[in-house]
Amino acid sequence: MSTWPEVVAQVQPGVGQFYVTRCEAGATGTGFLIGPDLVVTAAHVVRDASAISIAFGRTTVNATVVGKNDMADIALVKTDSPVQGHQFQLRTSEPPVATDVAALGFPLGRPFTFTRGTVSALDAKQDTGSRVLENLIQTDTAVNHGNSGGPLITQDGQVAGVVVTIEFDDNMRAEGIAYAVTAPRVAAAVKEWMSRSAPVDFKDCGNAPAPGSGFFPLTVSANHDQARNIGQTLILHGQAINQGAYAAAFKLFTPELQATFGDTAKWSADLGSSYWTKAEIINVSGTSSADDLNAEVILQTIQDAAHGRNGQTCSNWKIRYSMHWDGAAWLIAGSSLPFGEPTAC
Repeated sequence: MSTWPEVVAQVQPGVGQFYVTRCEAGATGTGFLIGPDLVVTAAHVVRDASAISIAFGRTTVNATVVGKNDMADIALVKTDSPVQGHQFQLRTSEPPVATDVAALGFPLGRPFTFTRGTVSALDAKQDTGSRVLENLIQTDTAVNHGNSGGPLITQDGQVAGVVVTIEFDDNMRAEGIAYAVTAPRVAAAVKEWMSRSAPVDFKDCGNAPAPGSGFFPLTVSANHDQARNIGQTLILHGQAINQGAYAAAFKLFTPELQATFGDTAKWSADLGSSYWTKAEIINVSGTSSADDLNAEVILQTIQDAAHGRNGQTCSNWKIRYSMHWDGAAWLIAGSSLPFGEPTAC
C-alpha cells in the first residue's frame, strides 16, 4: 500500500479551494474533482452564492451549481473549463470503524493541509440547528471551517466521505469529533444530478451584474508565500463587484479605509459601470511575518466611456494594493498608481 506522502502527492492537484461570493459576505471552502469539469463540495459552501470561483494550484476557474441537496449537505458544481488535476474515486462502501483516514482541504482559508485520523463511528447523526444530518461518518480527524466540502480519504486515495461539519455542544466546540457524508450517498446523488443536471440560479443581489458571465480569471505569478492568500481576497472583492454584491466587496476593506469612503452606497456609486475582467498578481513585497504587505497587480476593467479614464471603455491598470492582515484574512488597506495612469486595452 502507498504511504500517506505518496497518496497526497498524487491526489493534491484534484483538491480545489472555493471562493464563494454572497450578497453580504464572501466565504471559502473545499471541493474535489470527480471529472474534468465536475467538483463535489458541501451544499452549505455554495448556499446563497452569487458567484463561485475555484482555485486548483495557480489556476482559477469559475463554476455553477448543477446539483444541491441541503438536507444531505452535498453539492455538485460544474467548472466553465476542464481542469487538469487528479480525479477522485468514491468508495462503494463505508470504511470500518478504526480505519485510517485523512482530510484534505483549506481550513480557515489557509493553504492546503493534510490531517490524519480514524473512523470513530458509522451511522452517526448531528443536529446543526437548522437541520439534522444522518448516516454520517464520525472521525477524530482534525478539521476546521474551510475544510467543508473536502474529501475524507482512505490510504488507497479513495474518497470515504465529504467533510461537512464539526461537533458543537451548547455553542462550545467539541474536540476530535467531525462528520462526513458517506461516499455511497454522494455517489447516488451525483449519478442523479449528472442524468438531469440543470444550473442552479445564482443569488440576485439586487444590483446590476457585470455583462456576460460576470466572472474574471485571476493569475498569481508572484512567488511570495502570501501571494495566494492575498489573491483570495482580490478574487472575492472583484467577484463581488462584478455581481453587484457591493456589501460583500466593501467588507474586504479595512475599517480605516471603509471610513474614508463613508459607507457601501457612497463607495459603490463611484464604481459607475466598471467591472473586472482579469487580474494578475505579479509581485508581493514585505516580510512573510509582517501584518502589512504591498501587492502589485495588473488589472483589466471594462466600463462605459463616461466612467473610464480619458473615455476608455477597456483599461489596463497596474495597481499597488496595500494589504493588512487582521488576524483572520488579508484586507485591502489602500491602493495607488505609482506606475502611472491606466492604458487603453
